[in-house]
Amino acid sequence: MNALWVRFCSAILCLLALIAQVHAARATDFGVEVNPIHEKLEAAGMTDWLKARFSEIELEAMPHEQLRVESYACGCYDQPTRHFPYRIVSLKTPRGDLITRPEGQETVVHFIALAVRYGDLYCDAQSEESCYGTFAHPCDFTDFRYGRNLAPFFPTCRSDSDGTTARTPLDDFGFGP
Repeated sequence: MNALWVRFCSAILCLLALIAQVHAARATDFGVEVNPIHEKLEAAGMTDWLKARFSEIELEAMPHEQLRVESYACGCYDQPTRHFPYRIVSLKTPRGDLITRPEGQETVVHFIALAVRYGDLYCDAQSEESCYGTFAHPCDFTDFRYGRNLAPFFPTCRSDSDGTTARTPLDDFGFGP
């Protein structure tokens, strides 16, 4: 299962790397038909999000160091703070970071927008005027946003091997035992 997840995450990173190469030559410039993977990225919503923030000229001129991808695997064994299991992919840009959840269906990977991050401030992806609050780490945000729903499925995330209750980010938001 872990090897399968590594392959899945690698595929996600490869797809996002394609987005990061927006300044590279386009296939249509050479009379070649556009790769169908571009359509899959369009469907995933990443390209639309980028186009809403940057003009085509800005994207072409942007150094690829300013467009980065980070992935996070939150989990019950995180130290010093435990988190509920959650996978996150962040598309980092100079105008905010798109925080997404990867979902794969057959040969297509979709990225479900969870939030837009400005520094430590996380805001709703559709209405960026409505914000959830500030969080030091993306896993703290997903615990806050989805922890209540995940808690019944992962009761051992809250307990140490000796049976004592472990401190999690949910304690800071009133979801503690």
